[in-house]
Amino acid sequence: MPDKGIIGFFKDMVHPAMCAACGKISPEYLCSHCLSGILPIDINKCCRWCGRPLPYLVAGVPPGYSEEVISSADWPGSKESICSSCRESDLNFTRHRSYTLYMGDMKKIIKKFKYKKIYGLDNTLAGFLFKTYRKYFFSESIDFIEAVPGDHTKKLAEKFAKIVKIPFKGNIIKIRDICRQSGLDLGARRINILDAFKLRNCLFYRNKNILIIDDVWTTGSTLKEVCRIVRQGGARKVFLLTLARGA
Repeated sequence: MPDKGIIGFFKDMVHPAMCAACGKISPEYLCSHCLSGILPIDINKCCRWCGRPLPYLVAGVPPGYSEEVISSADWPGSKESICSSCRESDLNFTRHRSYTLYMGDMKKIIKKFKYKKIYGLDNTLAGFLFKTYRKYFFSESIDFIEAVPGDHTKKLAEKFAKIVKIPFKGNIIKIRDICRQSGLDLGARRINILDAFKLRNCLFYRNKNILIIDDVWTTGSTLKEVCRIVRQGGARKVFLLTLARGA
């Protein structure tokens, strides 16, 4: 636990620190019990591009089929396991990975980090990102860390960038207000987010590999729009890393 100083000590005496997930008194922002319950996604059962869990990979062989008649594009362990959305889209990113699903305690702490500004969770959340980065992106030559614009995502990306020792640049900015994406259908999300971002320096990413940080992938509309402008800026590869994703 970080040194809080004398003021922090007396503050905790009056208002003891609590786990942001279960609310029990804890020396950390996420107690060990809740931390142990946040499990990583099994990428062998997901789309190899966007990381979406594929139901037939999770459940096993679909009824009426055998392994022999399932194409290589639809079977776990295959490098060609791709969801229908990625097959039908012109992707502007190289690969997306999330640590876990957006549910349970992870959903609770992300909401508290984002909306209640409990920024003391940044070490814990950046730790989840690092575990995912180490497993799926460590071998990539990444030049810069970026974030989908937002106070909480900027803090998260800056903390993560210090851990991996890759510069955070903050070259992506939001240029107009948008409605909250939650509650909108896929088409409305795409319209809502269209042309909402731009680059401070349009030449900064030329021939560079960029890793973009966000908290949650729901439909991917926001991240895909950000990727579009990053690729327009000449980026060679764009990787996406999020804490959690919808199923």
